[in-house]
Amino acid sequence: MVNAVSIRPPKTERVKGDHWLNEKGTSFENPWKVSFANFGAKDIASFLPGMLWKHFTNKDPDAKNAKTTIPYTKPTFGSNLPLNQLKVTWLGHAVSLIELPTKEENLDALKGPNNRGVRVLFDPVLTDVIFHGVGQKRLSTNPCKIEELPEVDVIAISHNHYDHLDLPSLKAIFNNQQLKYGKKPLLFLPLNNYHVVSGLGLERENVIELDWFEERDIVVDGIGEIKLTCTPSQHSAARSGWDKDNSLWSSWAIKDANSNASVWFGGDTGYCTMKVDSHELEDSPEEKTCPAFKEIGNRLGPFTVGMIPIGAYEPRTVFSPVHAAPIDSVRMFKDTKCQNAIGIHWGTFQMTYEPFLEPPQRLKTAIEKVGLEQDDFVVVALGETKGYDV
Repeated sequence: MVNAVSIRPPKTERVKGDHWLNEKGTSFENPWKVSFANFGAKDIASFLPGMLWKHFTNKDPDAKNAKTTIPYTKPTFGSNLPLNQLKVTWLGHAVSLIELPTKEENLDALKGPNNRGVRVLFDPVLTDVIFHGVGQKRLSTNPCKIEELPEVDVIAISHNHYDHLDLPSLKAIFNNQQLKYGKKPLLFLPLNNYHVVSGLGLERENVIELDWFEERDIVVDGIGEIKLTCTPSQHSAARSGWDKDNSLWSSWAIKDANSNASVWFGGDTGYCTMKVDSHELEDSPEEKTCPAFKEIGNRLGPFTVGMIPIGAYEPRTVFSPVHAAPIDSVRMFKDTKCQNAIGIHWGTFQMTYEPFLEPPQRLKTAIEKVGLEQDDFVVVALGETKGYDV
């Protein structure tokens, strides 16, 4: 039996936001002048030679031996966890598979296709080399083959950078899901990204582009219903050298209609603009941090769990507008009103200067600085699933 997936019609008309730079919705910006300084070709030019040198002369033993230094496990996707838990599986970089709790009326049913909740897969990059096989190489173990994914109802992409929107991964996932389960997942994108995926052969009505704070109610027959909301992030978008910020970037929020479960997926985002290479709170005062995360928390929070980026941040003076360091991540945790969080966007590709294993170490220190408990915000092994009571 195929669990058909449908979308309820939108309840409101689209309204042009402050982040639009034209009337057509084909050019965008980060509208928060207090927290964002433009990240452009000059920044990349200043950083790239050093990164290339590091790539070819890498002496970081943890990066060179990432297949052993980064823990991994064969994913079970929570098959051994209680059906009424919210389940989150980290598959490397930003790739996260969410399964909402099984509906109460399905809990006592015999094991079958309805003994699960709605599943949402974020930013699936499951190939070993990004950018059409000539870009960054995966250093740690890839814990999951595409054919090992369970049935997925929805895929949501945060933005179109190659380490988050990987066409070979998407093509293989859609083909495999159709072959195994008789249907392809719905695909959700921020505004003006359809052209990137138009060659995948998907039905146009099954590719949905949303603006910030637009939402859709998604019904999976016999399984459940969720509300998926496109939420802001502080980042950028580009697939080439001439399309910068012609497409929107985002984070995502999920609310389960059948339980109190909720998720915020941070994707890839900055939090402030640092003038010095610092990880101290006093060097990024609250009034100079991105206000979007408090807006997300106030409008949609609290969240049972957040998937929050913690890596790719050095040098801070270059990357802070678009990538979070752990000291930013814990503040986003509090701003968005997450009750728990898992660190993502680390331990997979070596994209910036920091030592490969540094993000989790800095996260522990950052947690102490803002008064959280270590169990509130954790890192997990590649392929590991955490369950949350709701």
